[in-house]
Amino acid sequence: MKILILGGTGFISGALVRRLLASGHRVSIVTRGRRRPGAVPSGDLEALAVDRSNIHALKGVLGGRTFDAVYDLIAYLPEESRSAVELFRGRVGRFIHCSTISVYMVSDRIQCPVSEDQDEAPMMTFWDRNPFGMQYGIDKRACERVLWDAHHDVQFPVSMLRPTFVSGPADPTRRDWFWIERVLDGKPLLVPGSGDCAFQQVYIEDVAAAFAALLEHQTSEGKAYNVAGEEICSLNEYLNLLGELTGRPVKCVHVPQPVFDKHAISSHPRGDVFPFNTRRTAVFSLDRIKKDLGFRSTPHRHWMAETIEWWRKQGTHSLGYDRRREELEYIESLRRLEGADQGGAAGTVGQTG
Repeated sequence: MKILILGGTGFISGALVRRLLASGHRVSIVTRGRRRPGAVPSGDLEALAVDRSNIHALKGVLGGRTFDAVYDLIAYLPEESRSAVELFRGRVGRFIHCSTISVYMVSDRIQCPVSEDQDEAPMMTFWDRNPFGMQYGIDKRACERVLWDAHHDVQFPVSMLRPTFVSGPADPTRRDWFWIERVLDGKPLLVPGSGDCAFQQVYIEDVAAAFAALLEHQTSEGKAYNVAGEEICSLNEYLNLLGELTGRPVKCVHVPQPVFDKHAISSHPRGDVFPFNTRRTAVFSLDRIKKDLGFRSTPHRHWMAETIEWWRKQGTHSLGYDRRREELEYIESLRRLEGADQGGAAGTVGQTG
């Protein structure tokens, strides 16, 4: 197949490029040319350097070419999806959009396990600390609406995936490395909230496989699919697994979320910190993707062990590790407070391990 990928050098898109080339497809990627594609199997790969947001430049580069499939991995705003509709309507066998489970998590109420038909539930009041990204989820909802309005069986067939937390070696968000690095240093872990909220991750290679599988199943046209790991865990269970895989004892010190939110270390100017503390249970139905695409996820232990070893070799710190001393000082202050007033502060800190 002739396949175009808007993106191609990112975490998800790079894994998809490798998979499609290994399957013998002819792949073209559209990037701004700032990063080169990672190591890819020998195959037919064309790299086009152009900013996808500049539709005139993109039209000039693509000319009148048609594609069996177009993957859009970098549409974050509705105007980007609108320009894609304008450019590819009548010129593509399938248009595949990378969405997100955040389209559900900006809702005031969800029913777990969250099924694909909950994407337009009433939105919550804007919450800037939404761990799934409030504005991000709102904008991705708008992208979806543009594409569903344009969906046509012949002129513009649309499919999309809604991944949850995508994890594995080289994850640019470094979510797992945040916790792995702290487990490895052997010191107590500061855990906001109870750590009992359930969530799912998904291995990067499973996401790439699901994107590729959409091309093989005609029934996926006109549908969106959740893609997540089959295993469900709480943050406490996740941290205990890291302890088992690293051979390090895990000592968690919990602090109520409202108390934690008032502390300076609860946020970081360069991004999210204390990941996977979802503040609300977030479990997603996989019934549709299993039925239509035959999806099965890689066991958590397998890819997490691989991820731990990859990060151990990098020699870099996770986001916020420069403030690790502040975390430990905060833990010590909580312990002193609890010891000083067992009656008034007994609920301030709890430990598991």
